[in-house]
Amino acid sequence: MTHNLTNVTQDFIFGTMATDTLRLAALQAEGRGLHHGNNVVPSDPEPGQSVTLTVSAGTGVSADEVVAYYTVDGSVPSTQAMSIALEGGNVVWDTLLWGYRYEWHGSLPAQLDGTHVRYRIVARARNGAEVWADPDSVTGEPATFAYHVDHQRVPDWVREAVIYHIFVDRFYPGAGRAWHNVPTLNDFWGGTLRGVIEQLPYLQALGVNCLWLSPIFPSLTHHGYDGTDYHQVEPRLGTDDDLRELFVAAHACGMRVLLDYVANHVSNEHPAFVRALRDEAAPEHSWFSFDQSELGYRSFFGVATMPQLNNEDPAARNHIIGAAKYWLEQGADGFRLDYANGPSHGFWTQFRAETRAVKADSFTVGEVVETAELQRSYAGRLDGVLDFLLLQHMRAFFAFDTIDASAFDHFLRRHLAYFPADFVLPSFLDNHDMNRFLWIVQGDVRRLKLAALCQFTLPHTPIIYYGTEVGLSQRHDLEYPDGSRRMEESRLPMPWAAEQDGELRAFYTQLILLRRQHTDVWRGQRHVVALDDPGLYVVAITGALSTVIVALNRSPVIQHVNLPVAARIGLTTAPDVQLRGQMLVLPPMAGALLEQSL
Repeated sequence: MTHNLTNVTQDFIFGTMATDTLRLAALQAEGRGLHHGNNVVPSDPEPGQSVTLTVSAGTGVSADEVVAYYTVDGSVPSTQAMSIALEGGNVVWDTLLWGYRYEWHGSLPAQLDGTHVRYRIVARARNGAEVWADPDSVTGEPATFAYHVDHQRVPDWVREAVIYHIFVDRFYPGAGRAWHNVPTLNDFWGGTLRGVIEQLPYLQALGVNCLWLSPIFPSLTHHGYDGTDYHQVEPRLGTDDDLRELFVAAHACGMRVLLDYVANHVSNEHPAFVRALRDEAAPEHSWFSFDQSELGYRSFFGVATMPQLNNEDPAARNHIIGAAKYWLEQGADGFRLDYANGPSHGFWTQFRAETRAVKADSFTVGEVVETAELQRSYAGRLDGVLDFLLLQHMRAFFAFDTIDASAFDHFLRRHLAYFPADFVLPSFLDNHDMNRFLWIVQGDVRRLKLAALCQFTLPHTPIIYYGTEVGLSQRHDLEYPDGSRRMEESRLPMPWAAEQDGELRAFYTQLILLRRQHTDVWRGQRHVVALDDPGLYVVAITGALSTVIVALNRSPVIQHVNLPVAARIGLTTAPDVQLRGQMLVLPPMAGALLEQSL
């Protein structure tokens, strides 16, 4: 593909933590109030374990007592529910607030297997004033926290998965059809589920064993993140039977299938919203949050066409969870959950418990573009979250050159240590909401190979965004001169046949095979062998059977590395990598994976 070698924008990550200003404001607001943030130990309790709660009373809270009200039948707790009194603990100085916070602690009693615990926390002052923990920023409604008591764990198959992210409208038309002749990337280009079925041999040859499909439900947009019916397939993509056939065919090829699922919002053309907007007495009126704002209702980041669901409403919650259960029954293997930090932890607690009851090894992974602290709080509510923090550091090191090898290593070691073992952080180099990796490196395939080699030798499940493996880039940066950001620029149609970079595809095929067949590559203990700023990073990974060495040279000069063990080359990103005895010679922007000689 021809690349327009203009300046590219630095990464843009949407959400409430997108900028330093937003982060500071969020931290200050959190510090002033009564904050719990689902801070429980253990984070994912098993039967017989009591659960310790930690609550911070900030500079704006007078608290003479703190009480947690809880239920064990899944109902929303009131002040008439069972309760525990929390005890005061540490005084914490908060420089951002220039004041003190006070921590309170208490323990909820152990419960039996299968118990759904829900609780709310309130602080009271002597004058009778009350402050509830983590209230809704708009309505002021108290947060309802939750956890499910069980022995559930992340499904074993997820650890060994290589996920391929398919934007269905842009993947393959199928049935002998060509791409539609349309003027813009906001139009429908003609990719179908039939096209995915027809390209299963390609995906099988590539070596991936899990497919993630962009939203396939009826929608007025090409992206589908604003569905109008969660129980049917969008007709332009195919039929319900096509999706069922894809499930069966993929399973026969040894592949799982994840559906992109949006529980936070729907289309303003969704029949439930249309009825609710028209009639306050409609049964669905409580599914949404109507207010006195200019728009008149809460929506996804203020977008009028995406009204936000009130997932605390039992009927709305049952509708969304019920549709998810239906598709598991039809053959889906789990869900990538769009904007998962929109619905509450309590919602996801119920979602995971009920979907697991339908399919015991189903997978739930959330899109949570937030702090590591908040991401970690989903342990036990979700199986994992997409690793946006790693994404930013991978692109900073391998693409933008804004951090050196030392900074990357420091982040990586701390990042991997921060999250619990039973929680997965699927990694990715690009997706449908950001500039593609090859765009930001201006077509430099060497950098893509280096980043991919690093990604596939890390412990967590790797994701490939369709086309990255064959050199797909963009025609224009996501950021336009008028300041607008147009995510669809990263959603060009998939190239096929001679349009693909065959050498890059072969590299990815070899990389996937190596990860799937040689699990010591990502399961072993990691330690640094050599590190030289700005760009030499060499790690040894010691597994049960052998040691592998991952050597990455992002610098512009040749690097010589003395290996700690006798080894043989298993994979290189460039043909001129050399091994002279135990001396590895890495050209600029080149990497290698070496296997210990036994």
